[in-house]
Amino acid sequence: MAKTQGPLAGFRDLLAEQLFPREELIDSIKKVFELYGFVPLKTPAIERLETLSGKYGDEGDKLMYKFKDNGGRDVALRYDQTVPLARVIGQYGNELPKPYKRYALGYVWRGERPQAGRYREFAQFDADIIGSSSYLAETEIIAMMSDVVKALGVKATIRVNDRLMFDALAESCGISEKSEFNTLVSLIDKIDKIGLEEVLDELKKVFSNEVMDKVKSYLTVTGSTDEKLSKISSLLGNDLSTKATNNLKDIIDTLAFAGYSTGITFDQTIVRGLSYYTGTIYETTLDDLPGIGSFFSGGRFDNLIKQLGGPDVPAVGSAVGVDRLFEGMKQLGLVKEKKTKTKVYITNVEEGLDKDRFKLVQKLRNNGITAELTYDSPKLGNQIKAIDKLGVEKIIILGSREIENGTVVIKDLKSGDQKDVLVKNLVSELK
Repeated sequence: MAKTQGPLAGFRDLLAEQLFPREELIDSIKKVFELYGFVPLKTPAIERLETLSGKYGDEGDKLMYKFKDNGGRDVALRYDQTVPLARVIGQYGNELPKPYKRYALGYVWRGERPQAGRYREFAQFDADIIGSSSYLAETEIIAMMSDVVKALGVKATIRVNDRLMFDALAESCGISEKSEFNTLVSLIDKIDKIGLEEVLDELKKVFSNEVMDKVKSYLTVTGSTDEKLSKISSLLGNDLSTKATNNLKDIIDTLAFAGYSTGITFDQTIVRGLSYYTGTIYETTLDDLPGIGSFFSGGRFDNLIKQLGGPDVPAVGSAVGVDRLFEGMKQLGLVKEKKTKTKVYITNVEEGLDKDRFKLVQKLRNNGITAELTYDSPKLGNQIKAIDKLGVEKIIILGSREIENGTVVIKDLKSGDQKDVLVKNLVSELK
């Protein structure tokens, strides 16, 4: 018999022990999103190619899964959930509340090189606010990100910046060519990967000493958030830098006033790779595992919906990279894998009692207790070994003696303790 092949590189099967904790993680995030008034939205996995192409920059277009469908139409698997959202706003805008606050959980596909926590098929959990240009919308998104971090019990830092900072930096340096601007920003975006000094060495190959002096001064500004914003505004000295620093100050001051100062910091080197951000941007990294990259990021994208032919409405949002976050939490020992949610297993210790055992297991299920029963009748020791491998902590023994007495035996597989319990008290005992 030929050996069964596994999934393609960058794709994977997920068994119960991975899916149960993932679902718990997702439920924790969903509760926070709904606490802020966000409502669900689902869009198709496949979109028209024209809807997606050109929205993610040259690199994104290369990584997109593109093909022709059976009707010969050019289509693509969705690269993220933000562009499909923009399409929905353009299509259903008049039917949606204003502002429209939606969350969406779904898989996206990118043909990039697989690595730890990064796959070609992965889940994103987005939350976006459409229809408000207020800094309070951005403030709310960041506060919600902070609350998600707390709900998950992880230590993380949310780094905040504004894309206008780079327009201000380019203007201050006299950079007007789009190609030069893209080179500047793309190299700054590599600081987390290759370090500041190497980025500066790469920039020296392209820009003059005068430009380099200002870029280096910008990238190495230190101090508190207020001090850094003040220094950068003075350093760049133009209207764009004033607008960006004032916006960031409003957001960060409001967060601090509401008790959200810990774990949120201004970082002038944050770029975000996608080209459609127009204002505030943010990334979240695990404090004890920063190398895994940002797991919760986003920003303001005011022009995208109009570019798709929809109304000219402002938008801001953020997305959780579920797989990257889950991988990070696993590495930090914060994920408890489980193979089943079954609380109790009814064993088979005597022939002819199948009906009695089935009646009992249904009684438990009908009272909200997850329960299973052994179908066949191997030795009790073998049954216990199999049940213990699943991580089920309790078994129920039901024989003729127990039926006659109106009792069952509950055995704790961890401690080895067991006791007789009246059937009429079984539900309350297990609960």
